[in-house]
Amino acid sequence: MASGDITNASGPSYSCSICFRNYKRREHLQRHVASHNPLRPYRCEWCNSSYHRADVLKRHSQICPPKAVIDGALVGSSTRRRKACDRCARQKKACSTGQPCENCRRKSVGCYYSFGVETAEERMDEENASCQSHVEFLASSEMLDHPGRHVTMPSLNSGVHSLPTVLESYVPEPEFLEYPGTKNLGWLDFFSLATESLPSNKPGIQLENYSFHFLDRFTSRSGLADSFDCGTPAQRVQVVSAFLEAEFEPPATSSAAFEMGSDHQDLVESDPASASPSLLIQPQVPRDPLIIKTHQILLLVQEVVTMKPRNSCVKMEWSAILEQRCLQFFSPPNLRKFLTLYWEIWHPNVNIIHRPSFNSESSKSILIAGMALIGASLSPDATDNENSKSWFNCVEEMVFTDDDFCSDPFFTSDSTTLSPVTNMRKIQALQAGYIVCLYQNWEGTDASKRRIRRYRFSTLVSVARDIGITTARHLNYGSAPQYEFDWKDFAAREQLIRTFLWIYLLDQAFVIFNNLPPRMVIKEMDMHMAWPEAIFQAATSAECAQEVQKWLLRCAPICNITTRETVESFCKSSLGPNIRRCFADMGPLNLFVIVSGTEVPWAAFHTLVFQQQNSSLCNAGQLQAIRYALHNWKLAWETYSSEFSSSPPHDLLNEVEPSPGNMWRRIGFMRHSPEYWLLASLLVSRLSHNIDRPPMFNTSTANDSASLDPILNKYDQTSMRQVNDLIAEFQNIRLN
Repeated sequence: MASGDITNASGPSYSCSICFRNYKRREHLQRHVASHNPLRPYRCEWCNSSYHRADVLKRHSQICPPKAVIDGALVGSSTRRRKACDRCARQKKACSTGQPCENCRRKSVGCYYSFGVETAEERMDEENASCQSHVEFLASSEMLDHPGRHVTMPSLNSGVHSLPTVLESYVPEPEFLEYPGTKNLGWLDFFSLATESLPSNKPGIQLENYSFHFLDRFTSRSGLADSFDCGTPAQRVQVVSAFLEAEFEPPATSSAAFEMGSDHQDLVESDPASASPSLLIQPQVPRDPLIIKTHQILLLVQEVVTMKPRNSCVKMEWSAILEQRCLQFFSPPNLRKFLTLYWEIWHPNVNIIHRPSFNSESSKSILIAGMALIGASLSPDATDNENSKSWFNCVEEMVFTDDDFCSDPFFTSDSTTLSPVTNMRKIQALQAGYIVCLYQNWEGTDASKRRIRRYRFSTLVSVARDIGITTARHLNYGSAPQYEFDWKDFAAREQLIRTFLWIYLLDQAFVIFNNLPPRMVIKEMDMHMAWPEAIFQAATSAECAQEVQKWLLRCAPICNITTRETVESFCKSSLGPNIRRCFADMGPLNLFVIVSGTEVPWAAFHTLVFQQQNSSLCNAGQLQAIRYALHNWKLAWETYSSEFSSSPPHDLLNEVEPSPGNMWRRIGFMRHSPEYWLLASLLVSRLSHNIDRPPMFNTSTANDSASLDPILNKYDQTSMRQVNDLIAEFQNIRLN
């Protein structure tokens, strides 16, 4: 037996079951066993080389030729010096880089640096400078816009089909709003600026000065990333980079031995000696906590594929290859990556899930799968985008056949009301159904969009009514001492309130952009409004209870007002300055609900358009209530913009450019609410003009019906082209 294959007879021996090499230490065996694995999950983002282990990739990145050239251009250097002392480098051990280092000090031996001494402080300064330069380099549009240059992110998908392609064609984000002083502002600039601090707090600038930059883009594009406020490709790359750095960072202690993977060269014990073979011991790799969730999703996918109901939207057949694809896409590392993208990129746009109390290990599998699909759709890796589409219909079928989703109503009119905290599985099933409607309506095929619009969403509304819209109310937290505050119960109630609000908003989006009659009405919305983000984003129970008490004192006149009462208040002829200030302090989400998702200022208007053929429904009295609502909303938004938009409890970001980890706290696309107000105002003016036109009694024919309704004359349209053409027409009128 060769000397390299045996160990010291005085100590234990660990043998490889594949090649029977022996090692003195178990972590060395574990590191060696990974070299037999054909998968190389750690890929260099600069040269596309792949490795078994994260620390080997990190070592390679120090000498990667493409990275050295670019780093040399950024920081003036293309080489990096060795950090470890001579003895630690020879033994391949971690070195503290002191003089002496910790290893040499413990063994009382001389510590020498043949290349010169570099202190830990100097090394940290150098790495910080390099890291900062690398982040700035990734974020620079100059790099992204350079013709022919490709940026490749490491992929979490292992195997032959996992070659990532990222940012192959970068298109700069358009300007969201156009008004004096905001030309050429990027997406990060609008984090701190936002619409809530735009025209209304500048002298001489009113809401009428807004253009349709957001709605023009929203109605002319498809896809979540292009339609909503999901950042630039460079920002999504930064989110994934931060995740990968945290996910695969090698531990500083010997626990790094549990990592999978190794390079072709095994790291062998520095002082081998002869020994006899010992017991065969296999390495024990810690089980990933999300592996159970992966297998639960696999079983659900297998069920909907093999047991298709009649007219099922799932067309694929179950096979061993499909099983491996499912395990790969919903693997624990991928789930964590996609959930990170969901929180950082998507959550601000539709904030229905309580992140501080969210636990991916205990949440329903269908909710995790839906969130993962949205995260994959927003990934900077085009492979993730394409792979996610394969599972859209499967997860849709999983959700809409789920037992909690399809269960009988909780209560009747004679029974007690729902306790949200004890029925979180039902609430999570409802959230999963809403998420399915989102990704299918913006990422799915035309057939999927029609199916969601015509059938699935109606089922979602019915489930919401079964739960009970009137149950979405908060308790009287002011009457109980703070130590009795139940954080879980509050989080469940607030999630239920927000989920119902966003279902209502999606219904009104179908009315606005697809010209469908509404399926929900304001009279059934006897539920509380959403509470501020400072409460919903509080990290602890004590912090949440403290924010609740602050809010109760701040909004005492309207703390228990319902959505229906809020809309009815806006339809009055005028709001007093004090009550208007209270409504303005309700925050951007509630103001967005009022302007774009209420029956009177917007949906009722579309109902009037929908009933245009029956002229008796179109009268000046109905339009007057809409005008009151739009006028009161304009004043409320201007008050919010000038007094409340840049401070808690609504704006919680102190960073001008939020970094990964804080991006989930920003305000989403509801900051463009003034564009909805402007469109509603213009449409009301046009409808008023149509009502004032003389009737055409005997001269109209079937072909003349469109002339009586020139605004939106096609119903249940998958494309939003009608609204986009209308916006373009309004913009041309403003220009002329």
